[in-house]
Amino acid sequence: MTGMMIRNLLLTSALFCSMAASPALAQSIRTIESTPLQEVGPWGAAALPLGLERLDSDLWQGADPGTLALAFDRIGPDLRFPSLQRLVRQAVFSGGSAPVGDIELARARFLAANRLGPSEAATRLFLTVPRLTADPALMNLAIDAAFRAGRTDEACGWVASPGLDEANSTNASPSWLETRATCYAMNGEAGAANLSVDLARGKGQTDTWLGRAVAAVSGPVTNPPPFRADSGRALALSMKAQLRFPKGLANNGDPAALSSILIWPDFATRVPTEEATLLLRRAAQTGVASPAQEALLRMPIPAAVEPASPAADATTVPLGATLAPPLPQPPPPPPIAETWAKTFSQAANAQSRALEARLLVDDLRDLFQTAPDQIPPLAMQTLAEAALWTGDVRLAQALEIRSPTPLSSRQRLVLALLDPVAGDRPIQRHIEAATNPNAQRQAIRDALIAWSAGMPTLGGLAALVQPGLPDMKGGQAGVRTALVLAAERGSKGEVALLVGLALQGQEPASADAETVAIAVRALRRVGLTAQAVDLARDYLLALDMVIPTRAAAAATPAAQPAAAKPSPAPTSASTGLRTNTSAPTQARAATPAATTQPNQAKPAPTLLPTKPTPPSPKAKTKAPSKPSWTPPK
Repeated sequence: MTGMMIRNLLLTSALFCSMAASPALAQSIRTIESTPLQEVGPWGAAALPLGLERLDSDLWQGADPGTLALAFDRIGPDLRFPSLQRLVRQAVFSGGSAPVGDIELARARFLAANRLGPSEAATRLFLTVPRLTADPALMNLAIDAAFRAGRTDEACGWVASPGLDEANSTNASPSWLETRATCYAMNGEAGAANLSVDLARGKGQTDTWLGRAVAAVSGPVTNPPPFRADSGRALALSMKAQLRFPKGLANNGDPAALSSILIWPDFATRVPTEEATLLLRRAAQTGVASPAQEALLRMPIPAAVEPASPAADATTVPLGATLAPPLPQPPPPPPIAETWAKTFSQAANAQSRALEARLLVDDLRDLFQTAPDQIPPLAMQTLAEAALWTGDVRLAQALEIRSPTPLSSRQRLVLALLDPVAGDRPIQRHIEAATNPNAQRQAIRDALIAWSAGMPTLGGLAALVQPGLPDMKGGQAGVRTALVLAAERGSKGEVALLVGLALQGQEPASADAETVAIAVRALRRVGLTAQAVDLARDYLLALDMVIPTRAAAAATPAAQPAAAKPSPAPTSASTGLRTNTSAPTQARAATPAATTQPNQAKPAPTLLPTKPTPPSPKAKTKAPSKPSWTPPK
């Protein structure tokens, strides 16, 4: 017995030393030591997803515990406003002073973190909780997060924590036995795993999937179960058994599950490159891809190819010999900026359009600074819109100045929203540009959003009382009322969650304008001014989205077209079809540019086949060659 006790003490000591050496835990200790006393505890735990900044530590002060509990319970990852993907995760993953409420409210926050993802950040969040093992319920959530992040050794190490088995056995819940079965199966102990499955059934577990998954992990089966990712245990077993991904995973897969699959240890060897790119694109569109992962989707810039000189190709031809006709040369590729503009304009929803803007804006900024003449004039207006999606006002203004096509009236309103000195009476000019009653109603709706975001009214509020304005669409009156009350109490975190809840599942292009306006005002009232402007920008730019179509004659033109701008070059007339669909866009290649060898042209995207661009219609008069794409007006 004494020898066994010494062995256990040595194992515990080694485990403690290895944990103390962990950079994540060391950072956790430093965070706890430098945190005020009121922030020590579950509410003080913080671990932001990569690329996001922490909110102020008073974000939970003034929150109503009942409303906050419901918000944590109902908030999900279906956030289609790109700015809300960031805001809600900032609130959930930021630590702060504890609000009024019990430990169940604190646990609800961690459950929401597991649900939202990314799983890597959720796992780090649990590592910052002091005395985590003292709370069995919170420990179970941490184990599930570790399973979800592919850290099965860490999860099963926590399962063996002293006292945890006794605490969970007292609850007589089959969930703990399922966790033990998962650990046994992942460790190759099929007999112990099957025994735990049988014990879970004796405790009331009726789902047969667990037993089938354990069998699939143990060896080949004739009828494997379907892939599941509704919990960390299910995801770990599905990945270990190499179950087939569901067909819709790349189109509508759960963001938290996608973030887990992308960082799974054998992901690179198991998943084909094309499928991996589709999964990565879905993760990036839903806000759970890290900046490094998202950068893999950037379109590589082809290197300049110098034409060979005639002298270099000259060969000695015998006298009287017949020369073979020269081989036809392939047409030169379109300028990279034209490809950027085409890809960006074909993004069908706000999530994909914001992603395309993020992918191209850095290269676009560099190209504009070093070689602006390589940006086709007809692409500049579309690329200026891309700059607006990223909030780069200076780049958008510079492109708009050089563009023969002006920004639309709504895009100019967004430009003034991002830069208050960019325009003169922008809201009034936007309303005055409306040429028919329907356009006037839409312009007043846009003005409602801009005023809510803080733009000066300058006597234009009378437009709000005009009859015939768009009516409220959504049935979110209760959430809107709770949002107003939370803003009056000054609770930043509660407002952030309720804004996400009020607009959850809504496409920005078809969202209820009144709900958006209330959300924007509430964010401004609690001091989240930048987030309010970002939300208004997403909404207004989504309303202005136009998808180019080939059948220009049958397409519907965009509302409120801007007046023609004097241009030194002729522009092709084109129209577009307004859309608010949420269908995903096709993926580009994820080949990193760094893999290109020196002095060679960088490869174009190759994972998805490209269709040849249809020839432009013949002009009546001879003119220079036209680009293969023209922007929608």
